Amino acid sequence: MWLVWVALLVGLLLLALTIYRRYGRRLTERQIIASQQVVNAGMTVALQELANDLLLFAMERPTSTLVANIWGHEVMAFEFELPYRERQEVVVVRQALNNALRDYAQDENLVSASETDMALVVTDVWYDNRKPMLHVDVAHIVNEETAAYLRDLRKLNQPV
Repeated sequence: MWLVWVALLVGLLLLALTIYRRYGRRLTERQIIASQQVVNAGMTVALQELANDLLLFAMERPTSTLVANIWGHEVMAFEFELPYRERQEVVVVRQALNNALRDYAQDENLVSASETDMALVVTDVWYDNRKPMLHVDVAHIVNEETAAYLRDLRKLNQPV
């Protein structure tokens, strides 16, 4: 009889764990979607202002994909692929986008989870050598995991 109780207890624990993990996953997915919408809106405004200066083809609504899944859950970093007319120095592109995103974050009262970084930060810029695409990674510093992601990038000597 005690074996039945142990099996029932183990079953209930497994059920509780499954429910907890699914709830946590859904919460994370909602956070990612909300953060991605903020980043997409910021990049839309930035690119409307800068597309001609950065020699990019105009895009009505740029969309992004999640970049940082390999770094761990709840890292809010997204990649954009943008068609360009002519290459610019990546330093110039990064600085212009960071400035525009900083202005957007201030206008929208976005708060950063980091004391040293603004709410939206361009973490990487590079040109694809196979097709005419500019890749831009943008992090939304909305939680400690994303702030730690930026610190890790800096430790790897990647410009942020």
